[in-house]
Amino acid sequence: MDKYKSRIFLFAVFIITLSFTCKAQNQNSDSTALKCGTWALQFGISSNFTLTSFQGSTIGAKYQLSPSRAIRGGITLNGNTNNGPSSYSGSIGDSSAGTMPGNSSVKSATISFVTQYIWYMNPNGPVHFYAGFGPSVLYSYYHNSFNNPYLYNNGNSQVFWVKENYNYTNTQWAVGGAAAVGVEWFACRWLSLHADYNEVIQYQWNSSSSNRSYNASANSNYISNALSNSGSSKGWTLNNSAVSFGLNVYLW
Repeated sequence: MDKYKSRIFLFAVFIITLSFTCKAQNQNSDSTALKCGTWALQFGISSNFTLTSFQGSTIGAKYQLSPSRAIRGGITLNGNTNNGPSSYSGSIGDSSAGTMPGNSSVKSATISFVTQYIWYMNPNGPVHFYAGFGPSVLYSYYHNSFNNPYLYNNGNSQVFWVKENYNYTNTQWAVGGAAAVGVEWFACRWLSLHADYNEVIQYQWNSSSSNRSYNASANSNYISNALSNSGSSKGWTLNNSAVSFGLNVYLW
C-alpha cells in the first residue's frame, strides 16, 4: 500500500512540475493543440512512469481533423526467428552410446492494426472528454519444429537411438472493432496526458496442425510410428482493459 501511495505522490509531483514548466515556456501561446492538421505522437505510461508503446502499438499517432474530431491509430509488428543445430550424448551403463546431432527451429510473427475516430465533447479548455470507435485487425503466425534424438530401451536388453521429429503450426486472424472513452489534459499546447478505457470485440479464426514421428535404425527392430493432428476454431471474443495512461506529443 505504501508503494502504491508513493507512486501516486510521484505522479502528482510529475504533473505539477510538468504544468509549471510548460506554462513558463508558453505563457503567450494557446493552451490546446486541437487544431485542424495537427499531428501527435502517442506513448503509453507504465506503472513506473516510463514511456511505453500506446495500445501495444509499435507506432502510435493521432491526426486532428478539426477541434472536435480526430483520427488515431497504431500498428504493431513483432517477429522472431530462432534456429540452430544441437548435439546429444548418451551412455549405456559404463559404455558410451556416442553422440547424435539434432536441430530446432522457432518462427513467429504478429501484425495488428487499430484505428479509431475520436469525438471531443468539449474542445475548448485544457481538459477534454472524448469517445472513439474504429476497426481492429490482427494476424499471427507461429511455427515450431525440432529433430531430437534420445536413447530408447525396448525392454529386451537393447538400447538404441530414436529420433523424434516434430512440427507444429498455428495461424490466427481476428477482425473487429475497438471502442474507447477517456479524458485528455493539456499541460501546454504541445504536450498532453490522457486516460483511456478500451473495449475490443473481435471475430477470430484459429487453425493449427501438428505431426510427430519416431524413427530408429533398421537393425534395432523398432517400429517407426507417426501421429498427425489438425483443427480449427472460430468465434467472438470481448476484451476490456484497465484504465491506461498515455502521453501525446503534438508536432507543430
